Amino acid sequence: MPKTSNEVINKASPAVKAEKPETAKLVRLCVAAWLVPGAGHYILHRRGRALILFLTILTMFAFGLVMKGQFFSTGSPSWLETLGYFGEMCVGIAMPVARFFTYAGDPSFVSADFGTTFLVSAGMLNLLAILDAYDIALRRKP
Repeated sequence: MPKTSNEVINKASPAVKAEKPETAKLVRLCVAAWLVPGAGHYILHRRGRALILFLTILTMFAFGLVMKGQFFSTGSPSWLETLGYFGEMCVGIAMPVARFFTYAGDPSFVSADFGTTFLVSAGMLNLLAILDAYDIALRRKP
C-alpha cells in the first residue's frame, strides 16, 4: 500500500528533537563571533571554517586600511553614512583598535573608495559569519 504524505513526513522528521541552547550561551557565542571574526565557529568546534573566516575578514579589513579607506561616522546627517558606520562596526574589535592607533583614511588617495568598500564588506561578511554560527548553534544547519 502506498504511503501517505503524513507518514513520509513523520518518518523524515527526527523522533527526538535536539535541545535548544540556552539564550545566554547564544548571546555569548554571537558576541564572541562579533568581536573576533571566526570565534563563534571556533567555539562550535568548526576549526577550519573559523580559520578561513578569521583570515578572510581580517585580510579584507587590512586591505581597506592599506588602500586608505575612510571610516564612516554616526554624526553625519546622511543615513547612508550612518549605515556604513554600523557596517564597519560589524567587523568587531579591529575597527576600534584601528581608531585607537589614530588611523585616518585619505580621501584623496587613488584607491580610497575601494578601501572604504573593503572596510564595510569585511564587516558585512562578519555579520554573515555571526548568523551562520547562530544557525549552527541552533542546529538549523550541519
